[in-house]
Amino acid sequence: MARPVAFAAGVELFHCGDPVAAVYTVRRGKVSLVWSAADKPYPIGLLGPGSIIGLPAALNGTYSVGACAAEDSELGFIPADRVVEVLQANPRLCLAAMKLVGQELARLRSTIMHIAETRAWEQAEEKPERS
Repeated sequence: MARPVAFAAGVELFHCGDPVAAVYTVRRGKVSLVWSAADKPYPIGLLGPGSIIGLPAALNGTYSVGACAAEDSELGFIPADRVVEVLQANPRLCLAAMKLVGQELARLRSTIMHIAETRAWEQAEEKPERS
């Protein structure tokens, strides 16, 4: 079902907010996920072989993070509309997809909390002490 596609290191698969095109499976190499805040990008994960990228986007229509090949990589490209068709036709796969989406949500929440804590520390360090 997945068509093989190659990405050289540094090539972006998609940006946060882009309309969904596909779900990717990592066959070889590594892909970095990045969450973009107003002031800078924050790395949120490095995914390797066996990982699925973009499943939540296939369900809601847009990518919530960006993705970039961290090294030369071979991925499987599955059109988003095909993913939705398969999930609608197979309740067991749909349940498995829900589990993966839940895991990704938990990971993103943890990352956002870490970013918020880091930014609070950075802002505290930038303020001059009052005597």
